[in-house]
Amino acid sequence: MLARRRAGKRQEIQVETTVVEQPDKVDNATAANLLRYDLRAAIKDAHLEEGDSPVRAHIVLDSFSSESPARRVLSLGSGHNICTVDGRLVIQDASGKELANIKLHVRGSVALSAGPGNDARTQTISDFEKQLLQEIEKMK
Repeated sequence: MLARRRAGKRQEIQVETTVVEQPDKVDNATAANLLRYDLRAAIKDAHLEEGDSPVRAHIVLDSFSSESPARRVLSLGSGHNICTVDGRLVIQDASGKELANIKLHVRGSVALSAGPGNDARTQTISDFEKQLLQEIEKMK
């Protein structure tokens, strides 16, 4: 489905804005942007290019919840922020026909933050980006 193009050229995918179907089930105003950022990073990690393309990808966000403020205080300085994300990765062709609609559920990190033990020289990815990367690799 996302087969690579001829040698020397990588498949391009256009990343569109995250769709939030039920805003009342999203407790963080920046959630949609964080998930789009993770999708863009996963596409790059999969050795694909983001660009103007008839193949389009976006996240449909069904729900997003962050850990409680009390729980955040307990993990202050750890570099961890646990969220629960439910949604779908949608891939479409130029006509809008769905090529893939993959259910996503992640309980873990969505964005990385610096904390003890995080080494800037080591490349790390969030749990959400990791799941997106796995799903994209399956489609190649």
